[in-house]
Amino acid sequence: MTKRASRAALALGAVLVLATACGQARAGTALPNGDQASAYVGAKFEKAMSKLENSILDARDVTNSADAYFKFDDKWIHSVITSARTGSPESRVVHNRSQKNPDEIIDTFTPADGTLDYVYLGPTYKSLEPTAWVSMPKPEAGLIQPCAWGGVLTACKMANAVDDSYNADKKAVRGAKSSADGSAELTVNVPFSQFLDKRVELLPDSLLKEVGPQLNKSVIPTTIKLKPDGSLSEFVMAAKFSGDGHNIELNYDFRFIGKATAQDLPKLPDASQITALPDDAAKQDFYNRLAQLQGN
Repeated sequence: MTKRASRAALALGAVLVLATACGQARAGTALPNGDQASAYVGAKFEKAMSKLENSILDARDVTNSADAYFKFDDKWIHSVITSARTGSPESRVVHNRSQKNPDEIIDTFTPADGTLDYVYLGPTYKSLEPTAWVSMPKPEAGLIQPCAWGGVLTACKMANAVDDSYNADKKAVRGAKSSADGSAELTVNVPFSQFLDKRVELLPDSLLKEVGPQLNKSVIPTTIKLKPDGSLSEFVMAAKFSGDGHNIELNYDFRFIGKATAQDLPKLPDASQITALPDDAAKQDFYNRLAQLQGN
């Protein structure tokens, strides 16, 4: 696992292990608020640090959804990423759909068997290769670690922002409460500067240079909802704020949505309908061209 991926897995794992700790609170009672909440949740957070990575690596046979909306003045993007991981050894698929342009479709598929990964290109990207499907060599290390995988990448970045916000200011944790059914809800204030630093949304330089001290200090209320069994239900960052002469609106919603099965995996077309990229050099060239097209 790379240092970045490991740290991201650590951060998201924090949410999942912390979920178990908070799920043990007596049902129907409010957990402490304000400074007491910071101390209570902080203690659970720190105690769980050594177990965090395993808590996300152990998640199997699940489907995920990440809905990401970001608006800077009159410029906006909105995408929904759904994914599934299932089997042992594991297969993974990610479906990325723009809600602004329905032709912006791109899927990635890593079957457990074989030495190839696959990418499906929607209409916006059809100029990249002569066929809609592309194959390429899997990384030498095999399946990439969870937080380097598109199915949970948004959540890992969100969790990294929460983690760093907490480490910078323990009072970033604003509250924690439990419900009668044993579910729990944590709230954390994440500065916009952390949102940008952890690349929850990667803004172009033309917009980044417009972000000044007022926007950087603005906070994003972040909610972590936990099921009665302590597992993550929903992870949301949502805010509207203004500063430095600009208006920002954002809403990032990640959740585990169900159990994955083999039926969630795509059926590959005949080999004649797949463009084979023979080596890592061709793979890198493909992704460079894809990034340029997306940038345009």
